[in-house]
Amino acid sequence: MTEMNAAENLVGLTLDSGWSVVGKIIRAPKSTGGFFSVCYRVSKDGEICFLKAFNFAPFFNVANSGGQTRGVVDVVSEMLEAYKYERDLSDLCRNKHVTKVAFVRESGEQNVVGYPITLVPYLIFDSADGDVRSQLSYAAKLETAWKLESLHSVAVGLKQLHTIDVSHQDLKPSNVLLFKDESKIGDLGRSSCLALDSPYRDMAFAGDVTYAPPEILYREVEADWRKRSFAADTYMLGSLIVFYFSTLTMTALLRKNLPDDVSWQQYHGTYRDVCAYVVDAFQRSLDEFCSCIEGEFLRAELRTMVEYLCHPLPERRGHPKGLGSEATQHDLERVVSRLDFMHKKVKHSLAR
Repeated sequence: MTEMNAAENLVGLTLDSGWSVVGKIIRAPKSTGGFFSVCYRVSKDGEICFLKAFNFAPFFNVANSGGQTRGVVDVVSEMLEAYKYERDLSDLCRNKHVTKVAFVRESGEQNVVGYPITLVPYLIFDSADGDVRSQLSYAAKLETAWKLESLHSVAVGLKQLHTIDVSHQDLKPSNVLLFKDESKIGDLGRSSCLALDSPYRDMAFAGDVTYAPPEILYREVEADWRKRSFAADTYMLGSLIVFYFSTLTMTALLRKNLPDDVSWQQYHGTYRDVCAYVVDAFQRSLDEFCSCIEGEFLRAELRTMVEYLCHPLPERRGHPKGLGSEATQHDLERVVSRLDFMHKKVKHSLAR
């Protein structure tokens, strides 16, 4: 119950770190994630930031649910590991000069007396002005130049993460955060990192499955961590491009264009037995995506890019010049450069 939960009742408190909790952030009805966290606005020295409080109560509910064999100690330990991982990963990103990712600014633990669970670990982030999902919902006809600049920043951020062997795993519109005129990748909580003990490293896919690549949805699991994880990130970057221009993801378009009997919800055989149907649906999805783009130049450029970023077969996903090499297949340098070129070309044409 909320009234018995310290993490849900921080408003009005001044934390030991000096931050004042000024208001709770209520999640939108369609937002995803956040089952084990509560979000707040906090203030210190005239600055407003975003606080993510880790919430133990749902873990106790899970541990005590019918048929659950894991104890409370196990699930609470798992939560603390998730908190520590996100904190330490942010330190790694900061030390490795990752610039296009919104990482943790400060962390701490607060004891709040008067509740059965008094410990509230928290992370503090710079406060974003919004995310891409809400921005596109508010202004459906955002300038093409703005979209390309934002996508360029996301591609840079993803490339920076891959360079230090971090896979985001949950790249979606609500995790692209806006800071004035700058876009950054947010929420590293579901990511996987080779240098740190990630709670999700051994999972086939840790992110929101509604954005997952088709091989994951059809339960095909690549054993190699880099191949599996970077292929998923590459797909989600392409899917994000599709969303920016159509407000639909590539996964949603694929499902729309797949016959029901070979969809991932109904078909339970191997992915390779139905991949021809998925590739056919992919081509129709590309056509539908391109119908949303104005201008022959941009339509051709983005179709080519999305085709190699989102290809249904993971071994064919990535820039064509890098295919077949573990070192280059998911290298996003060419994507970064091409998005920058497109942005400058469109911006120049608007200025004429």
